[in-house]
Amino acid sequence: MKIEIEQEQQAYILRLEGEMDASTCLEVDRAIEDALIRPISQLWIDCQKLQYISSAGLGVFISHLGTLDSLHIPMVLYGMSDQVRNVFELLGLHMIMTIVPSKEEAALQLK
Repeated sequence: MKIEIEQEQQAYILRLEGEMDASTCLEVDRAIEDALIRPISQLWIDCQKLQYISSAGLGVFISHLGTLDSLHIPMVLYGMSDQVRNVFELLGLHMIMTIVPSKEEAALQLK
């Protein structure tokens, strides 16, 4: 798992590359925790190069929803492949998380 971090004016972006499973999801968890100690107003997760996500990986995102909500920091996931998006949809997570096709649409979601 490779994680790139980018700070833009409107969002803190985590770019995920590779597979997010039990052995790599802690890296993403730490990256989100690091983001939350910064003065950010939005958290975007770029999933364009995310090839696979396991239940452990999903758990990382789910575990941070309450904290993000209490801090009024919206999280948007974007750029998912059909395979990764299907996992979110199969479990109904698209109903509780904002998932959009592109970075441009992430910006539109939060205006």
